[in-house]
Amino acid sequence: MAQEMAIPGTHKWVMEVLLKNIDLSRQKFILDIGAGQGSLSARLKAAGFVVSACDITPEQFSVPDVEFRKCDESGILPFPDEYFDMAVAVEVLEHIDGHDRFFAEAARILKWNGLLIFTTPNILSLKSRLRFLLTGCFYSFEPLRPFTKNPVVQHISPFTLNRYEWMLSQHDFHICHIETDRIQRSSLLLSLIVPFIMASNFLKFQGNSFFRKQNSTRVLFGRKLLIIAKKRT
Repeated sequence: MAQEMAIPGTHKWVMEVLLKNIDLSRQKFILDIGAGQGSLSARLKAAGFVVSACDITPEQFSVPDVEFRKCDESGILPFPDEYFDMAVAVEVLEHIDGHDRFFAEAARILKWNGLLIFTTPNILSLKSRLRFLLTGCFYSFEPLRPFTKNPVVQHISPFTLNRYEWMLSQHDFHICHIETDRIQRSSLLLSLIVPFIMASNFLKFQGNSFFRKQNSTRVLFGRKLLIIAKKRT
């Protein structure tokens, strides 16, 4: 049986968000990017999606009756143009460099109005901000060792919502949904500083709507980010 290569419960949460926001009668063909052993692919297939999967480690994938193709570190997805209604990448973005190529490839393989769904550790939580202040490292990101590269286990790319929105926009995606998986109690303990964050946002950015979103209570207290972005027509 395929094991979940993420914090337990992540795939269940992703499926709940998908089934709540996706019309299966119109958006059915989905690509599982960075599929690992195939735990999410199996859940997607059981829910009625037509699933394809890819990863750099084909020897791990163990789900029968799901099309699997090997990809490499070049970032090229081995599928035709405008082939999928959706692509999902759970806990992948923090492991890779070259996000411009990743989003370009996602845009290429998705149909118009196709959806890209991805999760990543939330470095904007209060817990993560405090950790960066004290140690110089964000939540879920450890110091990187020079001359060491292991894309399966290393977290190398801590990005904010603002950076994701900008990178997505360069490839004609716009963010249409943001969610977090659960509240961090350690972030709740820091809630007294939230009014100062809001005031600073207003004074520095004149209440810019995106920075309000980036500093929303959902983001300040949540553990993981889930972003749904639509390929614009």
